[in-house]
Amino acid sequence: MEKSQVHNEESVPAQLQVLSGRQRVRKACLECRRRKRKCDDLTPCRMCAQYGYDCIRDDDSAASETLKMRAPDVVLEGGQPSQPIRISETPESIVNQTPVPSLDRGIIEPARRRYMSQNSAVAFPNQLGMELESANPPRLHSFAWNCGIRDEEPGSIHAPLSQYVNLEGCQHYANIYFATVNKAFHLFDSQHFLQMCDTYFHRRNEDLILGATIGGVIALGSLFAFNEGHPLESQIVKHVKDVLEDSTFSRLPSIDQINAWILRTLYLRATTRPHLTWLSSCTVMHLVEAVGLHRDLESDLVTQSGQVRAKEDEGGKRTFWLAWCINTIISYEYGRTRVHINGIDPRATPFDNHSETGLQIRMARILPSENTNADIMALSKSLETAIQQLLDLGDISGFPALTRGDLCFCLYRRLRLLKVAISKETLANIIQIGHTAVEVAIQLANREAPWWNVLGTPFQFFCVLLAIDTRAALTKVSWVVPKLERIATILGTHMAREAVETAHVLLSDAWAKKRQEIALLEMSEGNVLPLLNNREPTPDWDAMLNPFYAGDFNVKDFGI
Repeated sequence: MEKSQVHNEESVPAQLQVLSGRQRVRKACLECRRRKRKCDDLTPCRMCAQYGYDCIRDDDSAASETLKMRAPDVVLEGGQPSQPIRISETPESIVNQTPVPSLDRGIIEPARRRYMSQNSAVAFPNQLGMELESANPPRLHSFAWNCGIRDEEPGSIHAPLSQYVNLEGCQHYANIYFATVNKAFHLFDSQHFLQMCDTYFHRRNEDLILGATIGGVIALGSLFAFNEGHPLESQIVKHVKDVLEDSTFSRLPSIDQINAWILRTLYLRATTRPHLTWLSSCTVMHLVEAVGLHRDLESDLVTQSGQVRAKEDEGGKRTFWLAWCINTIISYEYGRTRVHINGIDPRATPFDNHSETGLQIRMARILPSENTNADIMALSKSLETAIQQLLDLGDISGFPALTRGDLCFCLYRRLRLLKVAISKETLANIIQIGHTAVEVAIQLANREAPWWNVLGTPFQFFCVLLAIDTRAALTKVSWVVPKLERIATILGTHMAREAVETAHVLLSDAWAKKRQEIALLEMSEGNVLPLLNNREPTPDWDAMLNPFYAGDFNVKDFGI
């Protein structure tokens, strides 16, 4: 009785077990023998003809040699194998040299755009059925995932996006979006997107995910219209949120859904708290994995279905890189863990390296890993090197200049926590990058382009200057404060007033600390030490940081 190929109890190396297939047909072609499938005497045989293999018989010695150099494939439903791994000819060399098959090999089911590792519980019944040469192997399905005691959560009823905006309004705000946001985050081709809008509104295509994508563009366009935004912007944003969080759609991820989540993440970054923005960016990355955008379809790590071949396209590549870039930068700035995906560093991006989007991806790739166990001096060196690399990107204008400034300040904050001496050259680089970023921030504010870091970059630069506390840094303080005040006046928001008030409190505290240090030095000359308890009281931070505080900011209200 034959041993099972799945659980062979003989003491034979696992690699040999895989290679010991039954040759059911004496004249089977090499591909059928390698896949342990039934063959016929046709040339090409039916299996090779169906899946596009080279049908070669044993009388071809060169082909036989090729067969020895190829490992068996892991086969997905439909019969298309994964790419081969090169192995040696002899059993001894197989045992000693053949690497253990990678555990992160993946399966992409293109018909449903679904990805999982081949070690998945969902994939195992299908893989087992293929090994058992089942005529109808089990499909990729979550068999017995739970007991099925309750029905799945039902979806909600959503009004179509056309209830909130018409085609004319869509085109107006889409044009603003493409003139501003899409330059920095090149997610869509403008002509293709406008065709999508025409399909949605004129042909009564009320696909809710498509509507959520269009709604995300309209919301961002409305935001960047500044004081001339759409009157129903908040309802459009809520409509997009409700659709994306509906279990009916979240259980069936798609690239369109990821694009809609990216747009929502950008909107949240510009309008709400960092925690919610970070959560949204992580959701985007998990959806990227769910549809397999993080895998290279030409790689030997991905197996494709025989019926529908998965294909790489520029849109999918753009989606992946933007998702990765946004999650990386938001996580690094907020001080949270990013969603880590292996093997992306060597991959090329679909963007011009000198475009606004390409520059931001290059910046994100410069960031060193958050290895808390590394040697302090090595970590310090990597952070200073990263700052130099940011400066080496050259003259940068527009939104990427703000991103570079923010990332530079992120690196400085990490350096500062290491409690090591920072080189004068690095400090000079930080000041130079920050100066350029603030100049761009004031330009964007004057154009009423409400990028989130138009306010944040000057404020953080002010804080960095106080922390550096050198003559060169303190010289810049009197330069940056009026810029921050000017931006706050243009914005006229609670957040802007809060930033200016906080900057003045910190400046007052810095000045008081300096006076105390001077007084301590004067004691050496016999001068009497003045009272040191005259520092201004700390403000009521709960009131200052309350976004719902209705009144105007008056320093007396906060104990200042």
